[in-house]
Amino acid sequence: MSIRILFVEDEPSVRDVLLETVTCGYQAECVSTAEEAIERLTQEAFDIIVTEIMLPGMSGLELLSNCPRLRPGIITIAITRHGTIEMAVEAMKRGATDFLTKPFAPEDLASTIRVAAERVSRHALSVTGAGIAAVAIVAKSQAMRKVLEQVKSIAPFNTTVLVTGQTGTGKELVARAIHQQSPRRHRSLVALNCAAIPEQLLEDELFGHVKGAFTGAQTAREGRFEQADGGTLFLDEIGDMSLALQAKLLRVLQEREFEKLGSSRTIKVDVRIVAATSADLERRVKDGSFRADLYYRLNVVNLRLPPLCERADDIRPLAEELLARFCTSVGLPPKSIDEAVWRALNSYSWPGNVRQLQNAMERAAALSGIAPIIHVHDLPEELREETAMSECAALTAEPALAPVQPIPDEGLSFEAVVTKVERELLLQSLSKAGGNKMRAAKLLNMKRTTFVEKLKRLQIDLDGDSADGNC
Repeated sequence: MSIRILFVEDEPSVRDVLLETVTCGYQAECVSTAEEAIERLTQEAFDIIVTEIMLPGMSGLELLSNCPRLRPGIITIAITRHGTIEMAVEAMKRGATDFLTKPFAPEDLASTIRVAAERVSRHALSVTGAGIAAVAIVAKSQAMRKVLEQVKSIAPFNTTVLVTGQTGTGKELVARAIHQQSPRRHRSLVALNCAAIPEQLLEDELFGHVKGAFTGAQTAREGRFEQADGGTLFLDEIGDMSLALQAKLLRVLQEREFEKLGSSRTIKVDVRIVAATSADLERRVKDGSFRADLYYRLNVVNLRLPPLCERADDIRPLAEELLARFCTSVGLPPKSIDEAVWRALNSYSWPGNVRQLQNAMERAAALSGIAPIIHVHDLPEELREETAMSECAALTAEPALAPVQPIPDEGLSFEAVVTKVERELLLQSLSKAGGNKMRAAKLLNMKRTTFVEKLKRLQIDLDGDSADGNC
């Protein structure tokens, strides 16, 4: 399939670079404003949009918010000359799968686009195949093991389930797990993202229409409820549904029946509902934007998914699983992850949760190419920046004093104790610096030459000098 890309960039020279980055297999065009982009998105079907954040008129962030409604499923990438961690996080909250700061190397953008194109291809396969892809839920942490125990308990029953949690925590995977462990597993699991469909089209998506129901309705169409009859319907981001449509959904939940658009014939359905939201529905009930009766009808069983920052034990197995899966899907050789990368992954706050970790692993795999090891410089910029700030804070923090060894009655060797402490400090600094001697020396506030001399004197062998970079 040919991937269609829309670049949104106000600088003519950068537009030329963006178009030169596109290779065969892609169709690309450029516009200079978000307003032009919206017009093109309403006219043509694009798979990927790459947008500058700081645009004249409507900003790139506003454009990101509009993209899912204009083109459901479109992959969005943000670029800017004035990148910050806060801006990257905000872009990801609005749907961006990656964030690049200018000036970037053309190969970095090319790799990012390759990752996005692979996602487009995988999505096309899942739509024409068996629905939601079968991906195992990683649950080493106590928090996720508890969730899976709840899933196992409720799956056999026809109970309506409300899955809550931050964006990117894996709510759709939990819905699939509920379906697969239920008596309905041999029937369809149908998914619908309520936030990705324009309000005027969402009713048709849910209930379908008969021929002639409105202008352009030349044939009848099944809605998601009919498609899921006998199975499970997963309604993602249910909190974004309009009040008028909430009332119609409530009737289906209560009566298990509905009418198609343009028809007065009542259709009976047997569907289990699993709904999900990243919004605070209780607060929306209080402010009147969500119906209280629908909330209580949905919230029979509530499964709260913990954010990734509360699942520290899951980060390593998740990263390994996501990396291996991506490498297999694009034909890259298996890769391992450098210890310095693990420290960066474990110390990061992960505001985008598992979805952000997936983006990071796919980007790192693409940038590292055929290299067998993922290094810190392969990670997204927001991870590298936060890691660097954490290290700077550690360097400037006042070090805690090590406890002094008690002197026994028979005395001790001063030189032996000092040598032991010195050796432990050198080894700790090397471990913290990932084997890099210059960074390890900085951690101990000494010159690199002095540090190396101490290593030699204490006969600390690093098995070669490959880790002795100047980064």
